[in-house]
Amino acid sequence: MKITYLTLTLLVALLGSCTSEYEERMVEAKILKAKLSLVKETNFTAPNHRLSIEIKKILDEINFLAKLSGNKEVFLQEVFEN
Repeated sequence: MKITYLTLTLLVALLGSCTSEYEERMVEAKILKAKLSLVKETNFTAPNHRLSIEIKKILDEINFLAKLSGNKEVFLQEVFEN
């Protein structure tokens, strides 16, 4: 009885602490979105070619994460919603 209870408790703890790959990608994409906003703002106040390249790289990374998610449109909508 104790072994069953211990096994069940351990299983619930493991399942509760796991995050899905989708959620991990979403967190990464939202961090990239925040970085994108900062770079865009900086580029707006002081235009720089290197910042334009950085903006493109960040957008490419977000699009790659969206593609990996399996549903690019929904992923991008969730990332860029206000």
